[in-house]
Amino acid sequence: MLIISLTIIASLFYVLATSHVLTRLFHQQGPSQKVTVILSTVAILAHMLLLVNSVFRSDGQDLSIVNVALLTCWVIVVSVTAVSLKFPATLLLPVVYGFAALLTIASLFIPHHILLQSLSIEIGLIAHISLSLLAYCVLIIATLYGVQFYFIDKRLKRKDLAIVHSHLPPLMVVERQLYQLLNLGTVILTFALLTGFVFLDGMFAKEFIHKTVLSLVAWVIFIAVALGHIKKGWRGKPVVITIMVAAFILTLAYFGSRFVQEVVLNKF
Repeated sequence: MLIISLTIIASLFYVLATSHVLTRLFHQQGPSQKVTVILSTVAILAHMLLLVNSVFRSDGQDLSIVNVALLTCWVIVVSVTAVSLKFPATLLLPVVYGFAALLTIASLFIPHHILLQSLSIEIGLIAHISLSLLAYCVLIIATLYGVQFYFIDKRLKRKDLAIVHSHLPPLMVVERQLYQLLNLGTVILTFALLTGFVFLDGMFAKEFIHKTVLSLVAWVIFIAVALGHIKKGWRGKPVVITIMVAAFILTLAYFGSRFVQEVVLNKF
């Protein structure tokens, strides 16, 4: 009952925060930062309590894909919210809040195995998991910045006066932040893969090879885009699409097989 209540509270306030930002999206003054912070803070705290009660149980830790997805989503929401306090992120907020609302509600209905485990304290494993989660969150945020860049650029090319007088950030600022996040995320992903190869024995084992291969493919694409931008000045729509493809591949690597095993196969 507690989990259901926390889920409803988190989802409700995520929806309220999303609605507030969307209704003021193209207003010159933008959404009220105070209202946005209050609504999102309530949602984030409820989301955090939901995670604590869902993951940490009396008989172990529930590390199912649903809870891992909720944790990843929470980190992204907190990060984007924190960034929005200093830099305009008007387009990003409704995306992350809206997705968080959908995910928290869906977590009540998605069938999944309860994986109860006792976490072994191995520095190498903890480093690999932490770096992998951090890299994924940073690269997903970079992808969102890419989508924001594409949206603003497209509206500017159409000479849309609403975008010119809106609260949305300048195009060059968004682009600069996009590549900063891309470079940072790629570096962290590099270290995540290195710690995996150094400290884990089964990176190419049958049950993990798809994850390793997909992660390496995404890493190569991210590296290529980052170096292409630095060395040859790659930018614009093709780069944004490439980043989105790489992020999708990385998502498949992190969540694809576990979703099939825990949700699809369990359902049938």
